[in-house]
Amino acid sequence: MKKKTIDEYIGIGKADIFVYIIVAIVLLVISLYIGIKHNFYYLTIFISVVMLARIAERIETLFTLKKIKTYLIENKLIDKIGNIDYWNERYYFLTDNYMIIKQNKVISAFEYSEIERIYKESSLELSKNSSYQEHLHIVVNNNNFKVLTSSTILVGEDNCDISNYLIEKNPNIKIDETIDDKK
Repeated sequence: MKKKTIDEYIGIGKADIFVYIIVAIVLLVISLYIGIKHNFYYLTIFISVVMLARIAERIETLFTLKKIKTYLIENKLIDKIGNIDYWNERYYFLTDNYMIIKQNKVISAFEYSEIERIYKESSLELSKNSSYQEHLHIVVNNNNFKVLTSSTILVGEDNCDISNYLIEKNPNIKIDETIDDKK
């Protein structure tokens, strides 16, 4: 599999927006036809709201990609990161030499050797709408970065456990106990 550059991911982001707009138009036309024919407009409203939310999410992702690229250029890291090994389709990259992440509207990039420790946090909610989520916390210079590794909730990003990848890049990472949160 060919590794992509940040510019290629920005191109993918633009193409995603275009595809989502085309799909939204097609679904809107179909739902309008059904609404007019059967005097049932709730479907049209529902599809419109869902598709607008997904398009907005893709636009936000594109802006994040552009901000990350700007950050890398301004900090003279664009040529130091190496190949991009993984992108979670939202807010972080794993590259040959750096992890790049956007958290709380702030973009950070750090070498794997700077990671002091990692730990997982799992959250189980038992209720009518039970759910489970697991996050990996990455501690770097007293900053705590949190990435989603598993979820039963529908999320608009790729999630996987990257702890083995991080440990492979830096075998000196301390692994703390998992924190369990049950509600």
